[in-house]
Amino acid sequence: MRHIPLKDWAIEHFGFAPSAATLSTYAKTKQISPTPVKFGGKWMCVEDAKFIGLVKSNHEPITDPLVARIFNDGCASTFS
Repeated sequence: MRHIPLKDWAIEHFGFAPSAATLSTYAKTKQISPTPVKFGGKWMCVEDAKFIGLVKSNHEPITDPLVARIFNDGCASTFS
């Protein structure tokens, strides 16, 4: 597997590169699969990595109302 800089990966997959802070957040919160790794302080990922976004864990209940709303497609009702 060949690793490329996260910014280059983003340009290939999104057509543009989100800010470095956003890309770092995607990497740290495992919103890219396989999860990017840091080499020499620079985030790298495999060329064919996929953006998966936030994924709800079945092990932990969501207690933050804003996060619950995001997972519930913007509806204010509770998420369980």
